[in-house]
Amino acid sequence: MTEIQLCRRLMVWIAPYWTMFALAIGSLIAIALTTSLLPLLIKQLLDNAQTSENELEQLEFVLLTILGLLVTRGIACFSSSYSSSWISGKIGIDFRKTLFEKLLALPISYAEKPDADKFNAYFCTHIDQATAGIAQILNILLKEIFTITGLLMVMLFINLEFSLMGLLIMLIIGSIMQFVSQINDSNQKILPPSFDPPLPSLTSTQHIKSIKLDGGQSQEGQHFYHSIEQQRRFILKQAAIKMFSQTIALILITAILAAFFFLFKQQLNLHMMTAGDTGALITAALMLVLPARRLLNMQLSLQNQFQVIHHIDLLLAQQDEPDGGQARLARTRGHIRFEEVSICNYSSSRPPLFNLTLTIQSGEIVALASSSDDREKTLIDLIARFIRPTNGRILLDDIDIATIKLTDLRANMAWLTPDIRLLNDTIAANIAYGTTRCATEASIMKAARTCHVTEFAREMPHGLQTRIGLKDVELSENQRQCIIIARALLKNPAIVIIDETTAVFDTHCSLVDDALDTLIQNRTTLIISSQPDMLGKAHRIIKLT
Repeated sequence: MTEIQLCRRLMVWIAPYWTMFALAIGSLIAIALTTSLLPLLIKQLLDNAQTSENELEQLEFVLLTILGLLVTRGIACFSSSYSSSWISGKIGIDFRKTLFEKLLALPISYAEKPDADKFNAYFCTHIDQATAGIAQILNILLKEIFTITGLLMVMLFINLEFSLMGLLIMLIIGSIMQFVSQINDSNQKILPPSFDPPLPSLTSTQHIKSIKLDGGQSQEGQHFYHSIEQQRRFILKQAAIKMFSQTIALILITAILAAFFFLFKQQLNLHMMTAGDTGALITAALMLVLPARRLLNMQLSLQNQFQVIHHIDLLLAQQDEPDGGQARLARTRGHIRFEEVSICNYSSSRPPLFNLTLTIQSGEIVALASSSDDREKTLIDLIARFIRPTNGRILLDDIDIATIKLTDLRANMAWLTPDIRLLNDTIAANIAYGTTRCATEASIMKAARTCHVTEFAREMPHGLQTRIGLKDVELSENQRQCIIIARALLKNPAIVIIDETTAVFDTHCSLVDDALDTLIQNRTTLIISSQPDMLGKAHRIIKLT
């Protein structure tokens, strides 16, 4: 990605905030104007110093004007800094929102990559830094371009001929310095043709033994001295070339500047320029150096931002989770059948499944005894269509799940794991979650009462409207699990998946155990667990091999 491409991308990101961006542009133009007008004020000050008429009044006017410019510049600097920070903050939020939505849209295989957490953490820690850096670079770019343009216009206004000559000389000097820099860079890249460093070979015990046994100390020493002498001569040659090129460049630049100052002196002697013109031109020329240098060094500042934007592009270019299903499914009975299902090369941490044939009746509770190789999680991922089988098919009520629209399929399922993270929101909002977020208050209350959430919620300040996640309101683990079960019950799924691979439900707590029993009653339920109490709820236990 080049600087031009990055600027185009920035325009796309900034477009929704054009009013604040216009304020930033106006502030930067004001800063450039106050900078560009300073040489003209110096010209006025020097010209007035040569005349005695109204000298005090004119000096007072110039000083008041300078003071006004400084105040205006201060206000403009604050405005540009605030607006650029505001825009960078908004862009950072947009970045995070886009990346969050993309991560949720990606296939589940992305989240299971070994470096997925590290990659996501990289974005969280670097997005603000990147957006602030990019906004600062854009700020500098526009400000320096406006400043350089203004100073050049002032110089051309004061003395067109002399300014053009000075700019031409600056371009020639810049070209000479660039040429010398390229010579030095190419000279540094040249390697000595026959340099063979012998010291690393002495770190080998076998080689030292060979030298001592063969009596090669003297010969190895001569070879070593010859090698380092070659290296010394090569380094000396590089230094000589560098100094010679710099000396020639210095002589050329000195000759050009001498000719320039000679013409400059002639114009002064012929009264073609006043002292004010001279001071203004010198001031403008000196003020051009810093903005021009910043523009030339911008490429170095862009490298870190390029890297972050490149990683963001890589993530956004990832293909979303495919949904090839077209069949609509309102409500399923929960009859599941695997027909010679095989899956290979899904994950390096999970073994393949071969020719799995299995039937789960509607309303049946089946426990998948947890093992160390996670075959059970693969089976669950197949049912939820997080992954696709290599061979065979999976039928839901005699319909191939590959043909069912993904949203309809998952609307009939509830996935429970005890360590689900609750939102920093009200208890009611945590129950009415996802597709049920628009549920009525009566249905939320019914689910909460059935899962015993109301028993502890009524003791809280605002009942179900109490916000959790605050320091004043801390839930116990059993209370969290009751809310999780109530969420699943409100969804009213036909298929319930209880996953205890990372944590377990506290079935010793009567409230949690009763809520689970209510949830799985008359629903097709798949349980992944190694806990006897949970396995005891199943109609049958299956061990995948």
